Amino acid sequence: MPTYHTRPMPHGWSKPRDLAQLAQIHAKFEFEIPLGDLPGIPEEFSTTDEPVRVEMQFSRVKRLAMVHVKLSAVLRPVCQRCLGAMRLQVVGDSQLVVVDSEAAAARLPPELESFLAEEGRSSLADLAAEELLLTLPIVPQHAAGERCEVAAAVADGAKSGSAPPVLSTPEETQRPFADLRALLERDKN
Repeated sequence: MPTYHTRPMPHGWSKPRDLAQLAQIHAKFEFEIPLGDLPGIPEEFSTTDEPVRVEMQFSRVKRLAMVHVKLSAVLRPVCQRCLGAMRLQVVGDSQLVVVDSEAAAARLPPELESFLAEEGRSSLADLAAEELLLTLPIVPQHAAGERCEVAAAVADGAKSGSAPPVLSTPEETQRPFADLRALLERDKN
């Protein structure tokens, strides 16, 4: 059976496709997609000037429609430790079984990952978005060895022998329930 190689037309990644048919003909796709065209990407990860690079290879294995999804992207989220901009490179590589119902997914062996495609149809963008979502960290922060503003300030303070910097300005501590006992006792009288 011949392998079908193609580059989708611009915005062809958003068109719903019959994934079982793509598996039958062993379709292969390689494309770059703007991050904003991937559905469901959290806003904190959606800033980048670079496209997401995606490769998809469809196949059939023992009557199962399969897709091997590889992607890479460079994102620019905010580090949750220092609240500074950071560069986050993500790489995904998964073998997925295309299923048309949750019941079909439940029947798969636990070592197989599934992708739910209602009525067997989905867009290439949906497949890429799911793979990208699986690669995102729960809390983005600078990796060890990268310059994180908070980590750098603490390290600089340790080198100079001074105390670590205060990240917020000291203000008077608010104690909203400090007079609660007096108010409750006053109301009893």
